[in-house]
Amino acid sequence: MSVREALEALLDFKGKKIREFCLKRLEGGKGAYEILEELNLGLEEIGKGYENKEFKRYFESDLIVAGANMKRAVELLRPHLAGRGEERKRGKIVLGTVKGDVHDIGKTVLSILLQSNGFEVVDLGVNVDAETFVRGVREHQPQLLGMSALLTSTAPYMEEVIGALKEAGLRDRVKVIVGGRAVTEEFARRIGADAYGRDAVEGVRKCLELLEG
Repeated sequence: MSVREALEALLDFKGKKIREFCLKRLEGGKGAYEILEELNLGLEEIGKGYENKEFKRYFESDLIVAGANMKRAVELLRPHLAGRGEERKRGKIVLGTVKGDVHDIGKTVLSILLQSNGFEVVDLGVNVDAETFVRGVREHQPQLLGMSALLTSTAPYMEEVIGALKEAGLRDRVKVIVGGRAVTEEFARRIGADAYGRDAVEGVRKCLELLEG
């Protein structure tokens, strides 16, 4: 996988290179999920460069462009994703980016992939506080709750949400999966989440496992 090519495609503000990137790989026999995994490596690199305060290589404008191009890629690949899941509805998941964080690239990609795999998705958006997460679980009664965070400063808020679910008597009714560049598997275990997704592709697999578990 070429991170350099993925970066060039993601950072092209005209949006032409992302289309060429996807079509070239589809024509070469690559699957849609493989292409997304390659692009995810590029997004990870941009995220690291954005958060590195000493050697900052990417800025907010780069994140915006990369996010728009990632969404273009997912829409382009959507017809190639739809056939992967079964037609039956698998379950329901509530998604949101935690309070203090307004980045939604990974969450948006995960939402589309989950829908392609038969999930009903309720997206609460970005900068979601604990009360809104609790209300979302109570009203929609999902089997799963997904939280994301790009910034290391906002990831700890996930633990507050899990605490709020416990206080509301809802924690045992829903499985919690967390992800985003600021999150690790060790962190997920420490805050009491049920699963961790390194990226959107792995997130789908983990959600399927949680439903079956």
